[in-house]
Amino acid sequence: MRARLTPVLVLAAHLLAGAALAVDRPHGESIAVVVGAKSEIPEVTLDTLRELYLRRRRVWPDGSRVIPVNLPVDSETRRRFSKRVLGRLPQDLSGYWDRLYFDGIQPPVVLRTAEAVCAYLAVEPKAIGYVRMDEVDRNGCRVLFTLPE
Repeated sequence: MRARLTPVLVLAAHLLAGAALAVDRPHGESIAVVVGAKSEIPEVTLDTLRELYLRRRRVWPDGSRVIPVNLPVDSETRRRFSKRVLGRLPQDLSGYWDRLYFDGIQPPVVLRTAEAVCAYLAVEPKAIGYVRMDEVDRNGCRVLFTLPE
């Protein structure tokens, strides 16, 4: 009896641990990739987003200049975005930006808060940014997609 019960207990423990992790990261903490509500940018893939934020791609298909917007380096949302999209932490990119600076390529604009990002996107149709899902200003921003955890 005890030998048959052990796998069931192990499975139950794993399921409960998974539920606990889900509670630690509520839906509001998902990261939304956003543009202004009036932006004509229809969609962006994860690969394109990476190219935009690393400034390897600096124009939209219509030829207009892309304006990627970052949160501050010490932001947890930026840390998660950078790790997921760029595959590196923000502080790991300083050497990358130093090299590009000499070619005249600037890193993305940095705004202090999610509210500032949404306000900027609302008036700049060629900008793209990211905020936590629960911080999206639905009047000024449109969600293109959310980053998978």
